[in-house]
Amino acid sequence: MFTNFKVIDDFLKLDHFNFLINIKLNDIKNKEIKIYSNKYFENKRCENSCLNSDFIKDFHNTYHAKLIDLLRDLYPDKSKLWDYSEFHIVETGADYKYPIHRDTPFKLLSGVVYLSPSINKGTILYENKVGKNPTTIEWKKNRALFFSRSEKTSFHSYEGDGISTRRTLVYNLMTTKLKEVCKIEKSNYQWIKTREFLNPYIHRFFGKVL
Repeated sequence: MFTNFKVIDDFLKLDHFNFLINIKLNDIKNKEIKIYSNKYFENKRCENSCLNSDFIKDFHNTYHAKLIDLLRDLYPDKSKLWDYSEFHIVETGADYKYPIHRDTPFKLLSGVVYLSPSINKGTILYENKVGKNPTTIEWKKNRALFFSRSEKTSFHSYEGDGISTRRTLVYNLMTTKLKEVCKIEKSNYQWIKTREFLNPYIHRFFGKVL
């Protein structure tokens, strides 16, 4: 069962939330997804596309300790592997659908904060990769969903509501230490490494992931 997750309402401070919902981004088609990548690294370096470095640093300083505590609660063995964080603004068109998948093992803690509009579809959690026993985390502005993935129990999907563009903040704690993650999860390192290399191409051409 997909059980190791937390839902937190009113997660973002109001000034951060208002800033993120008011960023002007490019128009998007109904079946399109656009990801605006922003990162903060352990050495305090930033990479940004739609968020400036000062905002990213402030954001990191505000929430990082809280997320590390969440990771310690959900998957304590991974809590010392953090290398950098992702703060991606993700917009999906009204008719876009992302297939059932598990997150990459490079993600120690996966998070999504629902930004806008007021009504849309949230995240669907499943017992397995074929979609058994779906549970929907309902969409609510400034609601956050966090989980620490595992190889067998963290399948999920998301999609638009057919009406409006869906904007989220994807906030992840990341690592580069794949071999250590595989050791903790008792997974085959060589197979996982190969799968993670192939998945972007498989998703691009077939609309699914391994």
